[in-house]
Amino acid sequence: MKKIMTGLSVLVLVVLVGFFSHNWIDEQAKKVDEKLHPKYEKIEDAQGILDKVLEHIAESSPELSYIDGELVDAELGLPHFEVMDITEIEHFDAEDIVDGYVVRPVVGVENPKLLIVTQAVNKEASARVREGLNKVKSDQYEQFTEADMWTRHLIDTNETERQGNFLIYATWNDAKELVKVFQRHVQ
Repeated sequence: MKKIMTGLSVLVLVVLVGFFSHNWIDEQAKKVDEKLHPKYEKIEDAQGILDKVLEHIAESSPELSYIDGELVDAELGLPHFEVMDITEIEHFDAEDIVDGYVVRPVVGVENPKLLIVTQAVNKEASARVREGLNKVKSDQYEQFTEADMWTRHLIDTNETERQGNFLIYATWNDAKELVKVFQRHVQ
């Protein structure tokens, strides 16, 4: 009888250890999966996507803060970049655009940094908007032709991406990262 009780106790112990370790293993696997494949909030408008990109810029640039939809100097609290409607720039037709924004330096004489996030009305309009983005790049080359190497390098490494009817154009130090943020949040 003692052997049967010992055997049953061992069996119950093995089942309990197996059950609890299985749950623990599942929890750890979920944590690893969340780290490797994080879930991102999907955003359906250009303003929301722009906000996520600007938040990323502020997080990766200690000299900047993101306050009330603006990138400001972290020490002085003054706007470093202005946000304007995309239709204020030539090369874009308001009929092609649902919503769009341009972020550029407040004082941009020698600073080619530029960020454009927009949503086109449809596929055909997004092709025309992309043509407008190419013209903006051409304008940047013209404006900064005589500028120093850093300026030309920044323009050369800019990124343009289209996902559905959303487009991003980034002439920024980490333009590839900005495109990744854009891709994560576009519907």
